[in-house]
Amino acid sequence: MRWLTTLLVVGCVARGASAAPPSEPPDPISRALVDALGAEDVRQVEHAITAITRLPAGEADPDLLFAAGRACEDRLLDPAHALAIYERVVAEHPGARVATAAAHRIAVLRGLVGPHGEGASHAAELAQLIAQADRAPAAEVLRRGEALAAAAWPGAPAAALWLADWLRRSGQLAAAQAHYAVVTTRWPASPEAAAALRGGAGCALEAHAWSLAEDLANRLSTAEAADRSTRDELLAAAARGRRRDRGYVAAWLAIAGALAALLGSLGEAVRRSPTGTRWAALRPPIEVVFVGPIAAVLLGVACTAHRAIAPAVALIAGGGVALAWLSGATLERVRAQGRSRGLRSAAHLIACLVAVAGLGYVALIHGGLLDLLVETVRFGPEH
Repeated sequence: MRWLTTLLVVGCVARGASAAPPSEPPDPISRALVDALGAEDVRQVEHAITAITRLPAGEADPDLLFAAGRACEDRLLDPAHALAIYERVVAEHPGARVATAAAHRIAVLRGLVGPHGEGASHAAELAQLIAQADRAPAAEVLRRGEALAAAAWPGAPAAALWLADWLRRSGQLAAAQAHYAVVTTRWPASPEAAAALRGGAGCALEAHAWSLAEDLANRLSTAEAADRSTRDELLAAAARGRRRDRGYVAAWLAIAGALAALLGSLGEAVRRSPTGTRWAALRPPIEVVFVGPIAAVLLGVACTAHRAIAPAVALIAGGGVALAWLSGATLERVRAQGRSRGLRSAAHLIACLVAVAGLGYVALIHGGLLDLLVETVRFGPEH
């Protein structure tokens, strides 16, 4: 029915253009055309755009024309045709609500197509590449993207910037950083260069290259308040990341120190035990019998309620059980030998607290949960 409706609409428009006086198209026809623009069949979209663009000047609704331009960009992947439609919106309906949005799209597409349409074919190829990037092999996307970035056409900086962004989204941070540098080097005065600096700084943050992130952020323009805000946010993120990295290393050192102390204490207790009873130190102490089921329940709840925190819970719970095992086994050996355990118990308690705190910090950083925890503390849990 939708295809039949579109055909009828095309016929009505063709007859109306020659027989009817200039007037706004009836609402049912506009609705049918908008419906056809969203059809799954690309041919229906093409017919709808053709019907809309054949409307005489002044008769086409500006919203309908703008929708046709968007469909031309997003569905037909034809930037040059979309540009012509947007220019018609601005020329015929300069006071329309969508005229500002159309002017913005004109500025963007003109930078790709060129003042005389000389880059139309490359612009269409870039649009097709963007649409197919998630389905095409990575090597093909890289080859086509680099070819577009190296070609002589007005949209080459945009192609190079898109390729850098795609590499960053794909997790290829080193390659992305190199392509961001190409944009800033080849086209330093272009708008894409500023975007490449921002993208490069963000990429450096993801790669934990804090000094590079600060260097790129400091090269950003500070002429506008928004630019200064962006620079300050990037610098703050780099400083925060550097502090967290230092904390991460310190946490691992604390964990290693606590484990070394507990293992040393256990080794000393085992050496003082009779030769035939030394292997008894490996038997789970009462602390493990008590803590183990609790850790298992916590891990089960985490896996079913919120999978994102399950690895962190597993690390903390597993580490807690291991610490309890080491400490409990040692204290049982000392008790069996009839020695005092007071000072050793206090030392074990401190070592376990330090190790658990270190495990908690490592789990939060490694799982990317620290920011989530900070937001939860500041704003409360989401409902």
